[in-house]
Amino acid sequence: MSDQKPPRYAPDLMAGQVALVTGSGSGMGRATALEMAACGARLALFARREEPLEETAEMIRAAGGEAFVVPGDTRDEDSIEVAMGRIKEHYGQLDVLVNNAGGQYIASARDITNKGFEAVIRNNLIGSWQMTRAAADHFMYDNGGSVVFVTAISARTALTGFTHTVAARAGVTGMMKTLAAEWGEYGIRLNCVAPGTIKTEALGRYPIQPEQWKKLNRSVLNRMGMAEDIAGTIIFLASKLGNFVTGEDIYIDGGETLHMGHDARDMINPDMFDNRERGDGKNE
Repeated sequence: MSDQKPPRYAPDLMAGQVALVTGSGSGMGRATALEMAACGARLALFARREEPLEETAEMIRAAGGEAFVVPGDTRDEDSIEVAMGRIKEHYGQLDVLVNNAGGQYIASARDITNKGFEAVIRNNLIGSWQMTRAAADHFMYDNGGSVVFVTAISARTALTGFTHTVAARAGVTGMMKTLAAEWGEYGIRLNCVAPGTIKTEALGRYPIQPEQWKKLNRSVLNRMGMAEDIAGTIIFLASKLGNFVTGEDIYIDGGETLHMGHDARDMINPDMFDNRERGDGKNE
């Protein structure tokens, strides 16, 4: 397509690799799939809705890449088994799995029902586990591979209104580290990327005004992250560039977590920070 961006990596970086990206019908999943294809990978596109996957596939094919649409649900074991069988029949291999699919909703901890909590855990944590286990069973135990989980910076900090997804994302991080320790002997590398505030279609699902998002975005780079910012790091981890990296949890937040502590400028006379004459640190 005419708006296809040039690859930031060598066009043969992932040549010979097959990558499965869940949630690849939009946002970070689509951006990752497009850039992987631009790097020479063959793509398997997985999500519940087929139409957005076909749109991603057409974008890849228009740029000269190869894409195979595999609709399915990460929460449904039978659906996953069917998808793995189709990928094996179509490509005969799977080298990379990107667990990007997930979802949540805003609710205070006081208002979350057990059913709602379980639904978010199943969508984010159990779904990622089921995809990873299936990829290992069908392909990676014998041939090695790379698994990248997309979590969030809240997995290490906190995010009020999202107790359920914070628990799920933290669980994914712990699972990733344990699997990395267990599966290294099989040549399987597992890592997480934890995005900060990223400008994707998903932001529009929440009842927050654009000016409020600007306040919530605390990146020291003074901008919101883009889906392509996440895709680039995923490709590093999935490709040969990251072949000695496993068990890592990489934050991609433009320095947002640097603000998790107190900022003295919010508590002390700001004139102190403008006085370059003093060298004793005293506010005289």
